[in-house]
Amino acid sequence: MCLLLLSIEPGPPTNTFGVIVQLVTGLIWPLILLAFVLTQRGVLSRLLSSLALLAESANKIKLWQVEIERDINQEVDKAGKASQSALHTKPDIPKRDVLSAARVETLVGTFPDSPVRDEILNSVRHKMYYLADQYDDIRASMTSGDERTIAMNGIAAQMRALAIAAKPWLKEFSRNESSAGTRLCAITILQMAPDRRYVDWLGERFTSEQPFIFYHAAIALLEAVRAFGIEQQQKLDAVITGALEKLRAFKGGTPDYGSINILQMALQMLESHSESTDR
Repeated sequence: MCLLLLSIEPGPPTNTFGVIVQLVTGLIWPLILLAFVLTQRGVLSRLLSSLALLAESANKIKLWQVEIERDINQEVDKAGKASQSALHTKPDIPKRDVLSAARVETLVGTFPDSPVRDEILNSVRHKMYYLADQYDDIRASMTSGDERTIAMNGIAAQMRALAIAAKPWLKEFSRNESSAGTRLCAITILQMAPDRRYVDWLGERFTSEQPFIFYHAAIALLEAVRAFGIEQQQKLDAVITGALEKLRAFKGGTPDYGSINILQMALQMLESHSESTDR
C-alpha cells in the first residue's frame, strides 16, 4: 500500500525544481550583462563615442559627395549653355570647355583612392550615357539645320566637361555599336585627352558616321597631331589622308567642308613638324 502511494505522486517536487532552474536561467544573463556594464563603463563609453564619430564622419562625407556631384552637374550645365549661345565653327576647343574639364577633374580628385571617389566616377559615367541618349534623341527628333547643330554642340560641350574624368570608360564608349551618342562620348574624351591607340579608330569614324561626328572626329585628330604628331607622323598622315578621301567621296549629301578644312589644317601641321625635324 505504501509503495503504491509513493509511485502515484512523484510529480510536484520535479515540477518545482524545473521552475527554479528556469528562473535562475532567466536571471543569470541579465545579471551578467548588468555586471559587465557596471565594470566596463569606461570601455562602453569610448565605444559609443567612437561609433558616434564614425556616424558623424560618414554623414559629412555623404554631404561632401552630394555637394561635389552638384558642382559637377553645374559645371556641365554651364558648358552646355555657353556652347548653345552660338554656332561654334572654330576647330579649336573652347577655353571654357578646357576649364570646365579641369574643374571637374579636380572635384573628382577630392577623395583620392576611396569608395566615395568610385561612386563619383560612376556618377560621371552615368551622366555621359545620359548625354549620349540626349544626342541620339536630338538627332532623331529634330530636322537638319543650324538649330539642331547648336543643340548637338551643346551636348558635345557637356561631354567635354566630363571627358577627362570619364577617360576610364574610353574603351567601353568606343566599342558601343548601337549608339552614335556613346561613340561621341569617346570622341570628346579623345579631343581632351588624345590617345595614340585610338588614331585608327578615329579614322574609321569617317566611314560609318554622320557629318556631325565627322567634324568632332576631325577635331580629335587635330588634337592628336598637336599632342604627339612628331612621334606618330606617318601613322597620323595615313589616317588623316584616308579620312579626307572618304569625306570627299561622301555619298550622304554635300561634303562636310568644315571637317575637310580641319583635316587639311592637321596635315599642314604635320608637314611643319616634318620640316622642323629635318632642319
